[in-house]
Amino acid sequence: MKKFFTPTLIALLAALPTFAQTLVTTAVQPRNAVLEEFTGVNCVNCPDGHFRANQLYNAFPGRVVLINVHSGSFANPSAGQPDFRTPWGNPIDAFAGVAAYPSGTMNRVVWSGAYNAPPYFPQNPPNNLAIRRPGWWDTAYPNQGAGAYIILNGGNSPVNIGAATSWNATTRELSVTVELYYTASESQDNKLNVAFTESGVIGYQSGGGANYTHNHILRNLLTGQWGETITTVSQGTLVTRTYSYTVPANFNIDNCDINVFVTQSDNKNTHTGISIPAKNGTTGVAEANSSSRLAVYPNPASDDLYISGIPANASQVKVVNVIGKTVLEFDNYENQIKADISKLPAGVYFVNVTAGSKNMVKKFIKD
Repeated sequence: MKKFFTPTLIALLAALPTFAQTLVTTAVQPRNAVLEEFTGVNCVNCPDGHFRANQLYNAFPGRVVLINVHSGSFANPSAGQPDFRTPWGNPIDAFAGVAAYPSGTMNRVVWSGAYNAPPYFPQNPPNNLAIRRPGWWDTAYPNQGAGAYIILNGGNSPVNIGAATSWNATTRELSVTVELYYTASESQDNKLNVAFTESGVIGYQSGGGANYTHNHILRNLLTGQWGETITTVSQGTLVTRTYSYTVPANFNIDNCDINVFVTQSDNKNTHTGISIPAKNGTTGVAEANSSSRLAVYPNPASDDLYISGIPANASQVKVVNVIGKTVLEFDNYENQIKADISKLPAGVYFVNVTAGSKNMVKKFIKD
């Protein structure tokens, strides 16, 4: 692995418009949830953990980053079983205080209160970062787990993340450029983490059979065990980093992702995270005005619906039913709206956003 750094950290000042970001937005953004799931091929309960993680991921499109860390004794393969272990897995496992599998860290935060009471399993033990799988997502309590709490109630992140990847199929060289933009000042250094993951790998899984599909497998940490230290963290600062990684021939680049997240200096309290395809993926600022950035969640929803990724130049945001009748319309909004849909009849609806000459549409289901 090779790493290259830009020579300076650039402070974005109004007087210096030349230094403009191209990948990251400067608008304040809500926190995303980053689930580092500790799993193993010989863990019989781990398929249920994968299922719950995917439910969280699907309920909040674009707001959840999944990284499956194969660690601990259950990750030790027997003959003929796949080996998904990495040099980084067990140190992260120990750092999180994992005592049972599957467990996971949600934004590397210690969760207390409701998360240590039924219906959720406790953290293990209560002051450790790792929490049991019902605390990520539970079908009986779909919006009360740690991931949903971060997205619905976690407030804004002090830092935004943008990224782009460039893939050379001949040399198998992957170039990753990351931009951070601080919308608020931090009181301590931050850590930038770039994780390379692979999905769609077929192999044995206890509780899942011989031809189980393994997803989000941690393959490499391009920034090392605990990330790169970011020292310039004042409001208005733009940080740019570029990394290069030669992808092994047995990794299918079409199924790989780059996952970027930022923590505080103690490697805890993840601010936010993003995930993009490893093969020519991007979060370019131009995409902020496209429907791919518009998200509605949870989906399905019963009482409250959140609409995020609304472009700054939006002129209209409304909810319509299947025959095109407007059932809700919003006059005042910023990047995110909390909409009360409790009085709408159950059924299929669409969020319509008009911005300039573009019309963006997202479907959701009202329970």
